Amino acid sequence: MPTHSTQSLDVAAHVAASIVPAVLDVLGQRWSLAIIQALQQQETSFGQLLAALGIPRSTLAARLKHLQSMGCLEPAAHGYRLSAAGHALLPVVSLAQAWSGNNRVIYRHACGRDFVPVLRCAHCLEPIRARDISLEAPGEPPDLKLPKPLRRSRAEFSLPASFGAAEILGDRWTALIIALGFFGVQRYSDLARHLAIAPNILAARLQRLCEEQVLRRDGPRYHFSERGLQLFPLIVALTEWGDNWLRPPGQRPTRMAHLPCGHTLSPQLCCGGCGQPAGLESLDPAGMGVPVAEFRAGS
Repeated sequence: MPTHSTQSLDVAAHVAASIVPAVLDVLGQRWSLAIIQALQQQETSFGQLLAALGIPRSTLAARLKHLQSMGCLEPAAHGYRLSAAGHALLPVVSLAQAWSGNNRVIYRHACGRDFVPVLRCAHCLEPIRARDISLEAPGEPPDLKLPKPLRRSRAEFSLPASFGAAEILGDRWTALIIALGFFGVQRYSDLARHLAIAPNILAARLQRLCEEQVLRRDGPRYHFSERGLQLFPLIVALTEWGDNWLRPPGQRPTRMAHLPCGHTLSPQLCCGGCGQPAGLESLDPAGMGVPVAEFRAGS
């Protein structure tokens, strides 16, 4: 694991410098994730989104307004389309779907194979694994002026209870617990201190993560299971997107060293079939009848 003990790592500095909380303010609701997924496939109108997602009209309007204010999408001739920042969320959405065990074919890669996303080190092209990463010096705490994050709607709380990456990303506390785990924060008391979270909320989130075999409890500590470790590329993708699109220009991000090759980690989304880089321009969803409500359905 890349995690370090809280004694050997300046956890407070790394937590303060993390961009992940800011990213979750953008994406920390299932509806936002579902909207991004839908718009990755095509320019879509308000009415099409309303029909495809089954989302209350007022909630959809609020989510679209928020994503637009965050620079993730923009108005288009027939509705909405993703901005460059929105397109750059492909690794986050595709890795979330893959971790959730969603076997539906969402895209085909230019190589002709079904697209299975793999996050690799751009230097050595090895898959990024939690055990191969070491945190370098912490960056600067982000000084961001972002719109106030939206609260989850009642409709989101009533979605199916199946536990996938949408459940993690769609609940800010759960995602932050996962992110802190990769910084080495494993004790209940340390999690409570770093998160400033109510004890009953923290206990409920930890219990659910243990029930879903993402974490396992060992006395006062919570360790990642093998399934939990597989979330690491998703956290890396969240961090990379936040550093590229939310941090002010010139502000130094937290850096990670890729131990197998010795370089500072530069993540790259690739096709698991051919190993080549993957972007929306190399992916084809045409003719596959792809549903745009994977996150809404609790995948």
